[in-house]
Amino acid sequence: FDIHTGGIDHREIHHPNEIAQNQAHNCSEGSAANIWMHNNFLIDRRGKMSKSFGEFLVLQTLVDRGFHPLAYRMLCLQAHYRSELEFSWEGLEAALTRLKRMVIAVEQIKDFYVPNVAIGPVDEEGRIGAPFPEQSFFHEQLCMFSEAIADDLNTAIALPAFESVLTTKLCDTQEKIDAIQEMDAVFGLGLLTLSREDLRIRPKDAQLTKEQVEAALAERKVARAEKDFARSDAIRDDLMAKGVDVMDGDPLGWEWKLS
Repeated sequence: FDIHTGGIDHREIHHPNEIAQNQAHNCSEGSAANIWMHNNFLIDRRGKMSKSFGEFLVLQTLVDRGFHPLAYRMLCLQAHYRSELEFSWEGLEAALTRLKRMVIAVEQIKDFYVPNVAIGPVDEEGRIGAPFPEQSFFHEQLCMFSEAIADDLNTAIALPAFESVLTTKLCDTQEKIDAIQEMDAVFGLGLLTLSREDLRIRPKDAQLTKEQVEAALAERKVARAEKDFARSDAIRDDLMAKGVDVMDGDPLGWEWKLS
């Protein structure tokens, strides 16, 4: 078959044994696969994560702490799969912040520029729009992106090209949407349908429900309208003490305070 994947710890013993079995079975000198791709370890501050190590992180652990699974995907995309990746809560929070910035950029594009454009699936070649004109900004960024992905899936280098497309101002909006969808087909972040509210995952130990937070914010809005700023500040401080970040002036309004 074409591609065989696995952990780097299988490269020296298990996979050569697998190749030997295939060669013996097929009476050939082939390696059973055309391409072998070995990912390096995810480690924490105590060392390599493994089943025999004892307690180790699973995806549900991240969700219980209030992190959307796509934040972990972003963390992985920031490193090459053949290099070790150190896990930390600070690194995961930084990855979530980077993802939020991407979501905000896409939401602004859709809100201000694309009210009537249908965003459909990619075609067989991975595109939804016409090829970008040569020498255009999008053609240049897509070339950089494609070169990085073709260079052994170097997603860490491809991400900046993607972010350049997200943040550019002087452009054709339809081309921008096409470029975003073409690149995101590789990353799998679903940015054209993902919202910031989707990323607001309630931590397992949160003291309030979403409905209670919304009710408190509604009460605070009334207090501010009545110029009762002492009451308004008290509500905000109480929410912060219970793990809620109040974001005045932000359409989202609030987020869970991750720790």
